[in-house]
Amino acid sequence: MNTFFISTPIGFEEQTLKDMKAVWPYLLAKNAQKHDLPFPEVFIDLGGLEFQADMFTGVQLNFFLKTANRILFRMAAFKARDLPKFYQKMRSLPWIDFLQHGNVAFEVAAQKSRLNNEKRLEESARQALDEIFKGAKGPKPCAKIYIRMDDDNCTISLDTTGEHLHKRGWSVLKGEAPLRETLAAGLIKSMIENEAAEDLAKITLYDPMMGAGTFLTEGRALFAGQFQRPYAFQEWKRAPKLFLSNSFALNYQMPTQIPFAGFKGRDVNPEMLSVVKENFAEVEKQLAGYQKKSFAAADLDVAISDSLKELEPASGPSWMVVNPPYGERLEKAGSGIKINDLAERFCKFGKPQKLGILFPEKYPLTVAPMGYKVAKEIKINNGGIRCLWTVLSAL
Repeated sequence: MNTFFISTPIGFEEQTLKDMKAVWPYLLAKNAQKHDLPFPEVFIDLGGLEFQADMFTGVQLNFFLKTANRILFRMAAFKARDLPKFYQKMRSLPWIDFLQHGNVAFEVAAQKSRLNNEKRLEESARQALDEIFKGAKGPKPCAKIYIRMDDDNCTISLDTTGEHLHKRGWSVLKGEAPLRETLAAGLIKSMIENEAAEDLAKITLYDPMMGAGTFLTEGRALFAGQFQRPYAFQEWKRAPKLFLSNSFALNYQMPTQIPFAGFKGRDVNPEMLSVVKENFAEVEKQLAGYQKKSFAAADLDVAISDSLKELEPASGPSWMVVNPPYGERLEKAGSGIKINDLAERFCKFGKPQKLGILFPEKYPLTVAPMGYKVAKEIKINNGGIRCLWTVLSAL
């Protein structure tokens, strides 16, 4: 068995574990049929999950984990207090089974260790690879290796993911100060909790300050795989052949229902209308490509409107999700409107069953709007700003 580490945004570890449990029964065996492996024991750490699985199963999780950053394959974990020992261990690992050549990228971090010179650690690691591959190097890095030293404990990991998992392969265009897709997915899932699928299917997901529409696209593909973007493990020497096929996604037998009844968005910036439509259309195109006959198009209602001045409710039950332009952007848009004012307006005129609003932690909601209660508060880091995701529910 192999050891994997799933990196997550801090605070999203439990949600990623739930995602992992939900998708596990649908993963494939080497014969391209659903596997029957028991769910592994998972150890939760700050910023990630560690578990053991066979290589074929472990790398598949890249396709489905919506709240993870990346998945690392642990090549080794050992004590190292001097460079010669580190070098010998690095050189002894089976890189020849994975890498095409010796040109790789490194990410090195060292703390509380005798080996704390990150530059020398990387130089030693490169020297080991040069000896293994006899100096053979391709025109660009063929993989990325993570080296961590903490209290003289060294872990060496090979990246299975490539580009960060928030890059879904369907957000064609971005708006100003976009919310990362991993965060958007996690925040929506925090509102769902134990909501039954049949009840969720009656709800319209409504973003009154949609920007590039990240909440809407993530809501649409919340339980779907992402197969169009490349992954680092597909470039390995011994990459599973099934995942090199253009049609491997057709083998998955996952539920394909639309999570929400529809998707509604409004924004004051006219340029965002075409951006949201194009991004949403790309999601629909990719889902249709592998869901085939089970695919059903989603209802998207987007328009240009200033929600600080006019705001209409959805035609049926709705949940409102909003990442307002706080800070300088909010001052430009609404002359310093506070979260209490925003929440009051959204609840009074939008009439959502639930409202999720993201705002800087130092400006928390102090009073719930009439007819609503604070159901949940989650601290997150959004682009370097400490924020609070506040979920209100109707009484």
